[in-house]
Amino acid sequence: MSDNSHAYTCMVFGANGYIGRHMVHFLARTGARVRAFDIHEQSIIQGEEYEKIDITDGLKLHRLDWNADFVFMFAGFTGPYRGFDHYQEFMRVNEIGLLNILTAIRNSNYRPRLIFPSSRLVYKGSDLPLKENDEKYPKTIYAINKLACEHFLEVFHNAFGINYTVYRIGVPYGNVVGADPSQGTMGFFLNQARNDSRIRLYGDGSLRRTFTHIEDLYRQIITSCGDERSLNEIYNILGEDLSLKEVATIVADACNAAISFTDWPEKDLRIESGHTVFNSWKLQHAFDVALKRTVKDWGHTLGSADSS
Repeated sequence: MSDNSHAYTCMVFGANGYIGRHMVHFLARTGARVRAFDIHEQSIIQGEEYEKIDITDGLKLHRLDWNADFVFMFAGFTGPYRGFDHYQEFMRVNEIGLLNILTAIRNSNYRPRLIFPSSRLVYKGSDLPLKENDEKYPKTIYAINKLACEHFLEVFHNAFGINYTVYRIGVPYGNVVGADPSQGTMGFFLNQARNDSRIRLYGDGSLRRTFTHIEDLYRQIITSCGDERSLNEIYNILGEDLSLKEVATIVADACNAAISFTDWPEKDLRIESGHTVFNSWKLQHAFDVALKRTVKDWGHTLGSADSS
């Protein structure tokens, strides 16, 4: 996609979210025409076409101009326990929202490719790196939402010829758009280190994840999503295989903080998936992607003015 991005029109839903706003930023830098959508009144990214829209409103989506090359569906709710308490909102936004978009495309004269971010949480944890076809075992409403959406994309492709590409994401980190150095797991560690001078880990911190800087995440998606080989495929995003303790140590050292360990709360242990590290050979083999940013290098920036 990057070689001819100036020729593409991209619609980004959830354009104010963490991944969404970065996609708007990076897509615009390639020269693509970006049409951004979110439920908020104003866009975080200035200078791009923006429209407030609620993806649960199928009628408003039907009225949109779907003459685009790509639709990036990054809108939705996240959170492990929040989904149990607000399951109707999670179902309505995360699943019905996607179905509304797919239906609007189905009823239009156009067939943009839909780009969808899935999650490591769809997998059953394993001591071995996880391949795309490994066993699935979602333990939260959010994880079920993601896996259901993957299936929605497949059935709409089979029935109506709407193409898609799914990217399963481990733990994204870093920030290029906005003041906070990171969000999610990394943001949680940073807040603890800076506010409490201590990062608290459950158990012994040995759980392993795939960590990917937001710039590397963008490069992998942009490099592959416009290629015919990625049509209707699912990919594990490439990242670093690190334990939570290893990452917390990097953050703690940068912030002059300590690390402590505590027993797992029973409610959290019940929904913990275990080790979820990706085997990303499928994406690497097809598109020769590589990492340019590391957690260690990112940690060195935390004490500087540039904390992206």
